[in-house]
Amino acid sequence: MSDAMHSHLERFPEGAIEVAQGRILGFNRAAHSQLPELAVGMETPEFLSGSLSDPEGAGTFSHNGALYLFSRVSGRERDLLLFRPAPQSSLTQRQLDGFVRQMRGFLQDILLEFESVSGPGRDGMDTFSKSFCRVYRLLSNLDFLRAMGSPEGVPFRPVTMDLAGLCRRLTQEAGFLLEEAGIRLTFRCSLPSLLIPGDPELLQKLILALLSNAAKAAPGGQVVLSLSSRGGRALLTLGDSGQELAGGSLEALFSGGQPEGQIPPPQEGAGMGLTIARHIVSLHGGALLLEERGGGLFAVVSLPTGPLDPRLTVQSPRTEEAGGLSPALVELSDVLPLSLFQMDEE
Repeated sequence: MSDAMHSHLERFPEGAIEVAQGRILGFNRAAHSQLPELAVGMETPEFLSGSLSDPEGAGTFSHNGALYLFSRVSGRERDLLLFRPAPQSSLTQRQLDGFVRQMRGFLQDILLEFESVSGPGRDGMDTFSKSFCRVYRLLSNLDFLRAMGSPEGVPFRPVTMDLAGLCRRLTQEAGFLLEEAGIRLTFRCSLPSLLIPGDPELLQKLILALLSNAAKAAPGGQVVLSLSSRGGRALLTLGDSGQELAGGSLEALFSGGQPEGQIPPPQEGAGMGLTIARHIVSLHGGALLLEERGGGLFAVVSLPTGPLDPRLTVQSPRTEEAGGLSPALVELSDVLPLSLFQMDEE
């Protein structure tokens, strides 16, 4: 081992490795403690090869489930590779799963207890109910992002579904709620139905999230959702006037690309919504464009309309995670007035 320890490499506090012509020339004790398989004269391990060829000369590499940060100094005859473990979060996936599961239970217990103490028509119940819905939406978004990062991924169960029917139902429910907030929601679609392969619950979350963002930014208190079919794809547009997308951007959407729009900066929230929306669209093989127009939000979603599964499918009920709360009420809670959160008088 002493042959491997070059005195000049020991001056570095992080791991240091010298490489020439694809072989290890030497390394310090810090490098050996983290990568004990290293040996002088051995061929450069595959997990280090990318670090030595990276044109940026800095980045990350993974080995045995651990992530490392590296920087490289290249010379005429040899390369010096410096590396150290990347900062890791102390929160494990199992702990995060447990947090989400327990938090859902705690929130339901809090709601039931508060209802029993306050009762219908009591002061503060409407404020509490709105805050509860906003917290529940935040928790649901966190749970979605947790699933995105898990090995299993977000549950995706596509069936042959009627997108036009889903939009009509959601705009009817959301339109009633938004009307109380002084926002008029209009749905425009000349098609009696539009069948696509999709996951109804994920697409419901997508549409409600886009409606919520559009309602927050709606100039003049108007939001228009339009649905049409073009070139074998379903086209959903959401804005304050029902205007359509320009030809060039439309072609990019239909080709399956992700055109970069001018994304309005988030004025509040945790910044989860756009990530979730893009992931849902990606699961469906679609494309999403968001941009700011005249102070309002303009969104376009392109989804494939086939191939459809000709077989009849039985949709098993999923686990109820909203505690009986209306998904529209939860997703739109930021823009809805307190009056909608009052308990009914018995």
